[in-house]
Amino acid sequence: MRPVAVLDMDTRSPEAEFGPHLADRLVRVDCYDLGDAAPLAEYAGLVVPPMVDQEHLAARAAAVRRYLDGGGVVVFGGQLHRPWLPGAVPFVALEVRSHHDYEVAWIAEHPVFAGVAPDDLTYRRGVAGFFARGHHPVPAGADVLVRLVGGQPVTYVDRVSTGGTILVQASSHLLSYDNDETPDGRIAGQLLDWITTEAASRSPR
Repeated sequence: MRPVAVLDMDTRSPEAEFGPHLADRLVRVDCYDLGDAAPLAEYAGLVVPPMVDQEHLAARAAAVRRYLDGGGVVVFGGQLHRPWLPGAVPFVALEVRSHHDYEVAWIAEHPVFAGVAPDDLTYRRGVAGFFARGHHPVPAGADVLVRLVGGQPVTYVDRVSTGGTILVQASSHLLSYDNDETPDGRIAGQLLDWITTEAASRSPR
């Protein structure tokens, strides 16, 4: 089984950030090593966290594109502001009048969010706004997984822009949802399961 890579600027081993049940399934890849010859095909998926250097990724966008067209899976959680992710549009901040604007209103039936209710995403330690503080406009043909109360699509899956699969989540890092004491804590493990299954189902264009 191919591992899943976390593509970021952190030089720590996965064990330093994630629990052992996740770390055993992850490999950390320095985004600054990403280049034309980067062996990305050995990974079932790339998970890209919010604080990655998007300027650098934009300069290496062709490598990301080739990986996706080879049937790869890319998961990005954050606020896109540079053109490195095919089909994706820059982040649009939420116009907030009340904390209720952050409420998640709808979750599609999907393996990543199985067993998770809207309120589980809206509130974290009793505070709203961690899951999404805006949205990315959705490419034509993509599937929306989660919407805010105002109808904004904050999580989507795009299988049409490339030969692979892209999951975009506005604002938050889905691997951070790994707390056995809360329903949303199952998301991280379910995300890795879905990436593995999705990668096995994709074939290069």
